[in-house]
Amino acid sequence: MMDPATEARLLAALRSGDRKAHDAAIGELHARTARPLFQLCLRIACDAADADDAVQETFILVLRGVRSFRGEAKLSTWLFRIAIRAATRVRNRSATRRHTVVDTSQLPGGDDPVAQAADRENAARLLEAIDELPAAQRAVVGLAAIEGIAHAEIAAVLGIPVGTVASRLHEARDRLRALLAVRRSGG
Repeated sequence: MMDPATEARLLAALRSGDRKAHDAAIGELHARTARPLFQLCLRIACDAADADDAVQETFILVLRGVRSFRGEAKLSTWLFRIAIRAATRVRNRSATRRHTVVDTSQLPGGDDPVAQAADRENAARLLEAIDELPAAQRAVVGLAAIEGIAHAEIAAVLGIPVGTVASRLHEARDRLRALLAVRRSGG
């Protein structure tokens, strides 16, 4: 997501007393991380509006806590950790569980309308199945499969051993296979 030099530069600007540099760093940090944070929060919160709320909460918490950030982890790792907690809080606050409306119109399928419909249907089934995973598995799937983050960084984000990341991802994939098989069979 961000190289170490960029993270160090942004962190220094966020901590600086220079308002212009601070504001520019906020803008750049948001531009670089808002989409992946939203995707992660969406996998946890299971609702686009809740995911938006979680991302906003994440940035508020980051801005409040940036001066106390000790730098023991990468800035991006810290952001993901905050986002996971924010998305979990937002999901728990949500009065009713709503399902995410997913735009599947950009999926591959060529010009064949039957293939396009099947691709959209399969993507919708997959996203519904991911929503049914336990929160710990949704977080790992969101970070690994959707965001493409390495297991070691996921372990740092979640504060768990790398082996646990691999185990949760394996369990999530097995559960997704089972959920999708049930959906295909109409059960």
